[in-house]
Amino acid sequence: MRPRGGFGPAVLGVIAVSLIAAVAPTSACAQTVRVLLAEDKPAVRVASAGGVTLADLSGKHVLARTGRSDAYRLVPLGRTIQVRETGASAAPIVAWPGRGAQVAADGQAYRGRLELHRLGAGLTVVNVVDLEDYLQGVLKDEIPAGWPMEAAKAVAVAARTYALYQMELNAGSLFHLRATTASQVYGGATGEDPRTTAAVQATRSQVLTFAGQAFPAFFHACSGGTTEDAVDVFGVNFDMVVGVKDDFSLSCPHVLWVERLTGPQIERALSRAGYAVSRVAGLQDLLRSRTGRILQIAVQHSGGTLILEGRRFREALGTEVIRSTDFQVRADAGGYTFVGRGWGHGAGLSQWGAKEMAEMAYQYREILRFYYPLAEVGFLDGARPGQRAPAR
Repeated sequence: MRPRGGFGPAVLGVIAVSLIAAVAPTSACAQTVRVLLAEDKPAVRVASAGGVTLADLSGKHVLARTGRSDAYRLVPLGRTIQVRETGASAAPIVAWPGRGAQVAADGQAYRGRLELHRLGAGLTVVNVVDLEDYLQGVLKDEIPAGWPMEAAKAVAVAARTYALYQMELNAGSLFHLRATTASQVYGGATGEDPRTTAAVQATRSQVLTFAGQAFPAFFHACSGGTTEDAVDVFGVNFDMVVGVKDDFSLSCPHVLWVERLTGPQIERALSRAGYAVSRVAGLQDLLRSRTGRILQIAVQHSGGTLILEGRRFREALGTEVIRSTDFQVRADAGGYTFVGRGWGHGAGLSQWGAKEMAEMAYQYREILRFYYPLAEVGFLDGARPGQRAPAR
């Protein structure tokens, strides 16, 4: 996720990879990423400056074609998708741009091609795109373009590793990743910046590994001074991601944050998240991790007590409101004041810490080594035959 405001919370989720030179060989088709852009759309406008061709999934039945920048409006029609301008229909529909051009969905440009599927109440849009092209659309939204190049390179390696893990995990599915903070923020080709693109290109095919095996390279916006043991966030399978004392993150904008919420605000947020609560009477942390982050919290209300994982409580109230689970809470007249440190789940690389390290002349491999002390940097199979990046 992109640093916001300051800049914003970083990606939540498991980041790992098994497609490396030391592991299983990777076919060329495995380098194509499928990214969910939208769901349940009542209509989608598709266009390309280089012209666009609309066809069924086999490519044998062309529904519409133009060599100009004319847009086509696609709408649900029963179990199919209709091209309003021609009346032709199929499901799914593939939108191919002209040679060397990009294809746009509702004005947002993307590399690769678009697939439109008739699912649920409307249309589902998936961008099928080369991995490295996808990363260009991720990195521009994950970190500001003006950040030091070595920090951008470190995030590029972690983001690539995350994408590859999702490709393996969701192989054969309609999509591998979402274009939102549920996976990695991905804005397509619109607004790509040469500086972040350069970081992707400079680290091309490089991924994180652990003893030649998959490595979960979590990252977040700001640790607040100590990164978290991943076992305390994502479970026992991730004990190779260990927390470290992180003085590099002590200067980030959200190293300390304060938020005040009323009882009714907390009740509404929990109810929207599906938790049945009545009038909130108190909040009490039950269990904390080694680094002080809340693992379990009790919400006392007039109907009883709701016990939640710290991260579930944070998600329910809003990750841009409760910026991390490293907080203290106290009740006052009419509400609750949260005083916390950092932004994000805290495991793995801190983006603001990486920025600080880069400004102190650390190289990207040194940044990765600091935040992932048990990991190595390797290359995707076939990227550089017989050669691997230095581990340290």
